[in-house]
Amino acid sequence: MSEVASARLRELKSRGGFFRIGPRARFSVCGPDARRYLNGQVTIDVGKIPESTSRSACLLTAKGKICAVGFVWARGADFLFEGPASIREELQARLERYLIADDVTVTDESREDAGVHVFGSAFPAVGRRISRLGIPGYDIEAPPGGAIEASDDEIDTLRILHGVPGWGTEIDTDTLVQEVRLEETSVDFDKGCYVGQEVVSRLKSVGRVNRRLHGFLGDFQQTLKMPVRLAPVARPNESAGTLTSIQRDFELARTVALGYLHRNFEDVDRFLATDPSGQMLGEVEKREFPIS
Repeated sequence: MSEVASARLRELKSRGGFFRIGPRARFSVCGPDARRYLNGQVTIDVGKIPESTSRSACLLTAKGKICAVGFVWARGADFLFEGPASIREELQARLERYLIADDVTVTDESREDAGVHVFGSAFPAVGRRISRLGIPGYDIEAPPGGAIEASDDEIDTLRILHGVPGWGTEIDTDTLVQEVRLEETSVDFDKGCYVGQEVVSRLKSVGRVNRRLHGFLGDFQQTLKMPVRLAPVARPNESAGTLTSIQRDFELARTVALGYLHRNFEDVDRFLATDPSGQMLGEVEKREFPIS
């Protein structure tokens, strides 16, 4: 079984594959003021999104906390914002919250079947460009011929390897943009004002947040008890952070993980991992993305 799993993951890493996107919350932002209004809400400049391309963007509170992470793309003069289906109602409320005298309509266009995402170098570059796993990909309506369909665990493994934070695992409504490294992919610092911009810009100037997302490589088996506590190997009684997502990389024959480290421990490379019941799982090493 592990040999088959290893071969599949090697194929997905080297050539690519596809997965079915499933339910997603989607809202159109339409009207003469759509571009100006949406630019005042999200962390990217929606007017600079290339044709047939989706860009990652965040919706924030006035205090800079993340309300949603999603994708924005243009549809003529209008725009679509896609986010997690689990926060569909909250997402619509946030998109409409600052509508006053704007000539803008926010319409729910959510889909149970949002098509197929194709990723990797072995398949034609067609469809709408989008990076759902931290690697180049495309959204299309039907699976391409000759491609492997990635399982949920394989999708999660690829996400972890490339440092893509997940909603409900690494991100919640108390998360700051820089904590999950989204300033690298989902923020335009040279655009006009938007809700939460002051906090994002101030943190860029300061250069540090109290905790930050990292990648880890370990030798223990996957655990279902989360989050996993981290402590420096040399100081096992100190709390350095937590692992938030864990998967077995069968090609590497090791465990890969995402997790937070407190800023006081970012110069430490090796940690002991303990599950919530206190059971020692083993050691993990901090790694750069993509994890290898």
